[in-house]
Formats: sequence, C-alpha cells, structure tokens
Amino acid sequence: MKILVVSNGYPPRGSFGTEFYTQELVRGLARRGHAPEVLHPERGGGRPRYALETVRENGVAVHLLHNPGDPRKRFATSYRDPEVERVFGALLARERYELVHFTYLLWGLSVALPGIARAAGIPSVATLTDYGLLCHRGQMFDQHLARCGGPHPPAVCARCIREPAPFDHPAPERALRRLAARALAPLGGLGRVVVARDLARREAEIRAGLEPLARLIAPTRSLLEVFARAGVPRAKLVPLCYAFDETPYRGQRDAPPPARARFLFMGQFAPHKGLALLLAAARELERLAGGEEWELVLHGGPSAGRHRRYAGAVLAGLDPRRVQVARPFAPEDAPRVLSGFSALVAPSLWDENAPLAVLQARAAGLPVLATDVPGIAEVVPAGTGRLVAPGDAPALARAMLEVVRGELVAPLRPGLALGLEEHLDRLEALYAEVR
Repeated sequence: MKILVVSNGYPPRGSFGTEFYTQELVRGLARRGHAPEVLHPERGGGRPRYALETVRENGVAVHLLHNPGDPRKRFATSYRDPEVERVFGALLARERYELVHFTYLLWGLSVALPGIARAAGIPSVATLTDYGLLCHRGQMFDQHLARCGGPHPPAVCARCIREPAPFDHPAPERALRRLAARALAPLGGLGRVVVARDLARREAEIRAGLEPLARLIAPTRSLLEVFARAGVPRAKLVPLCYAFDETPYRGQRDAPPPARARFLFMGQFAPHKGLALLLAAARELERLAGGEEWELVLHGGPSAGRHRRYAGAVLAGLDPRRVQVARPFAPEDAPRVLSGFSALVAPSLWDENAPLAVLQARAAGLPVLATDVPGIAEVVPAGTGRLVAPGDAPALARAMLEVVRGELVAPLRPGLALGLEEHLDRLEALYAEVR
C-alpha cells in the first residue's frame, strides 16, 4: 500500500517523541512491504516558503514543505494555511496515495488536510500525539503553570493564550504585555492579541477538519476520553499505545549497574515537564541520603519560545557534585545512554501522553520514578517503578532514596506494553477497515 505519513518533523529534522514514533512507524511499514512516504514542514528557511523539496533517506521519499516560523503570521495560520493545503493537494494528485496517516496537523501544516484527502478519494487516519487540537498551548497547562482541566469556553482559553506566563519575559516587559493584552481584548484584539472570537473560530475549524478522518488513534485511554468529551464520536476513537523496535534495548537489560545511583531526566527544560519539582526532590534527597553517593543527569535543553527564561531560573545554583546538565541525545542513542543509569525520573506536571522517555526506560528495564498523571500512570503499571502525586517533591525524593539504597533496581519487567509487531498488526487491520 502506498501511504503518506504527515508529521511535524522526521529525524534528523526533529528528535522529539512524535518524530521518533513517526520514523519507527515508517520503517515498520516499509519492512512489511508497504511503500510509505513522509511529508513534514521544514522550518530551517533554506528555500522559499511553501517550496516542496523531495529527498530520499534510507529508501524512503521524504517531502520537505518549507515553512519556517514567522512572528508576523496571524493566529489562524497556526491551524489553517491555504498555501499548505494547495501544496498538499498537488502532492496527492501527483503521487496517488492509497491512505494518509497524520501524526500532526498544526504549526506549519493545516487541519483542512484530511478534507483535501477525502475530496481526492483517499481515506485518512490520525494519531493524537498531544492536546494541541483542543488546546493552542498543547498541554492543557495554563498561563499560571497549572493543569487547567480543559478545554474551556473560548473566552477562558483566549485569556490564557494572550497573557504571558511567568517565565516568558523579564518582569517589567511581562507586566507591560499583560496590560496591553487587557487593554486590547475589549477592542476585539485589533489583530494583535487573541480574543474569544479567534478561539471560537479555531474550535469550529478544527471540528470541521477532524470530521473527514476515518479514525483518530489515541495512545492512552485518558487522551481518548478528553477527545470524546470534546465531541469526537467514540466510534472514531481507537486506543493504541505507541510502540517501537525494542531490539537495541534487549542487550542493555543485563548491563552492570553503575557504581553509584544515577538518575536520568530527559526532556525539555520547561515548566510542564516538572524540572523545578525534580530539583526540589534532589535537594530533599541530599538530606535524606546522608553520605550515600548518587548523581542526577539532566539531558535536554531550554525552550526557545514560551518559558524561555525558565531553564536559567531553575538551574541556577546547582551543586555540580550532584546534578549535571547534559545535551539532548538522538532517540537511537537511548539504549546506550540508558544503560549507564539506575532509574529514569519523569516529574511531569501536565497529563502527558505515553511519553517516549518512559517507554524507552521500560524497554531497557529501568525503574521509572514519575508523577501520577494519567498519561504516565497508564504506561507505568505496578512493578515497573513508583508513582507520586504531582508536585510532591518529598515523595519523589523518597522514591529516589529507594534506588540509592538498592531497594529498587533494574531490570524491572522489561519491555513495552505493546510490541511493535502487534502495533503494526493493529494498524494494518485499521488501514484495511477504513479503505
């Protein structure tokens, strides 16, 4: 089957969880005799906007839709872009795909793409990789840096978007921006700030954009329920957790443990990922562990957009004897990196969606110490780690202490909840059904 997989990136042009899963999906489909191709926005600015460049990588055609970010773009462009739709339609007409699988639809793409596929007689499905279709911020994590339990009415969401969060700008600039937003909102925003009307239009456009999809795949049941409450018909929602090739991890499961307890955090240095909570837990662990030896390594980097000042604020004054900051690494390097640690710590404050870091730790048999948020709890069953209440630094420190004292050690029930071959079996059955 000739399949177009549409994503927000594809390695090496993107190395977060969505891009990694997309690559694993494409490789798996190719091994099974399908002819997958990839389309994703190229944000580097190397060619004119909306130029389409095709490269072949490891035998797969990857179509790069040049569409770099632009602060002058209007809010609506974050979810609808007629030029992207034009390029997509021309690609479908030229290549004659039999199915389209979306792993993203926003930020350089367009929610109207499934409708264009349907008009061309091509069925499509989408994997829901975050809350972005229901929340412009993507995580249901509001401007006060708290889980908001959304989606909410447009007026509430508009206020969250237009008002700066604590780590977006220096305090004086943040105050001025907040005043400007509150002054412009009653005037309809004047094209400068988002108002309820803009969010109502976004909601309507996304609802219309999702309707042509034959199925929406939810990696966690908690995510599925959020979309069902938002009005997506349950008959279209399919639970199917992410999967990837575990082969590189199997050889690491019997690696000798490090000489001292070593904790790994990997992810963006952003408020919703709970880095401040983890560092508070590390300070508490220093008190609890006494003279015991341990180390925490933070693999990641700061946000380039919202929360750009967060990393500098929370990482100031770290004890280099206990906490090290390291660069992010490519997903394919995860088996090697994980083999040098005692446990993964995932202190997320948003509801998550089967995060890649947690799944990789499970594949390697590492204990997972994490917050008890829905999208993590579903993939950290009993016997694979410890879950603590979100925001509870002392409880997280006590879980880390178990590792330091050798009471919680690898390997712990190694392996994913769903293997890649079974994942692909279910996808192939789904593809056949919607065709």
